[in-house]
Amino acid sequence: MTQQTNHYLNSGVNTEKSDELVDWLQSDSKPVINPFGFGNVVDGIGGFAGLFALNTSTMKKPTLVASTDGIGTKLLLGLKTERINSLGQDLVAMCVNDLYTVGAVPLFFLDYFATGQISSEQFKLILSSIKSSCAHCGMALLGGETAEMPGLYAPKHFDLAGFVVGVVDDEGRLGPHRTRPGDLVIAFKSSGFHSNGYSLIRSWLSKKDRPDLAEQLMTPTKLYAAIPDLIKRHPKSFHALANITGGGISGNLPRVLGHDLKAKIVFEKLPTDVWMREFIRSNGAHEKEVENVFNLGVGMVAMIDPKYGDAFMQDAQELGLEPHHIGDVTGGRGSPEVEFI
Repeated sequence: MTQQTNHYLNSGVNTEKSDELVDWLQSDSKPVINPFGFGNVVDGIGGFAGLFALNTSTMKKPTLVASTDGIGTKLLLGLKTERINSLGQDLVAMCVNDLYTVGAVPLFFLDYFATGQISSEQFKLILSSIKSSCAHCGMALLGGETAEMPGLYAPKHFDLAGFVVGVVDDEGRLGPHRTRPGDLVIAFKSSGFHSNGYSLIRSWLSKKDRPDLAEQLMTPTKLYAAIPDLIKRHPKSFHALANITGGGISGNLPRVLGHDLKAKIVFEKLPTDVWMREFIRSNGAHEKEVENVFNLGVGMVAMIDPKYGDAFMQDAQELGLEPHHIGDVTGGRGSPEVEFI
């Protein structure tokens, strides 16, 4: 019998390897039970679509919440420094942290892994990181897509995208509609630069490489998985939450402030790590000049009723969120704004 030519393989696409990796992902996956009891996976990895049975019997106005994101050019630095093993956490965190800002609980996650030529080692490192991060947040990896596209990506390069769906009871949803003058502005510390500003970071490194900072620069984005628990403890005093990503505090905090409100932030109170400050200044900049690029050590910012501030800070610290009181909400005029003092 004449052996047939695998024309697709000759073009650079290895479907058999992709299928083998999906099989590995299925065999290595364990059921994740949503800790809040909001549902379970019916059919996940391996099919054309994932199925999730939703249970919102304890909610008065259940509302689905969705978010999508990637990790930007931090991926290129990960490839350069050969530190890609935590990029999956970056991907999950960049999506799920947005979900937490409205008080939602994540239900399931989907990933998109695109590359020029599939590498089993890269795939397993990334997907293992994604799976463990999903489990840490109490949500399921419901499915995803692996795309092999020779010619579109440089050798050994790949790209990632993530998609998360969660649920919130609209009656308890966080947001600008709850923020009030007098609210405390509480920062939750970041684990580093997270996954924003890396085009500038890479530009600086192209002029002056810093291998001594590779570990700090590639520290994965923090998963703020304790947020739902903190909201559960403070359902009425927890008013709003901002994820400090691209645009910094000044670019993100106004999104959760109401009309005629201003957040006055004491710049010196920002929990900026010494290594972060040193890195910025060694490249001829001051933190205030790049505040709209980097988070400066602030991963999330919460607006809290001042009457419950002490209890909130204590609980946030207990949950590992490293809270810092960095300012207060005051009255303003017109569009919401941030003022550094």
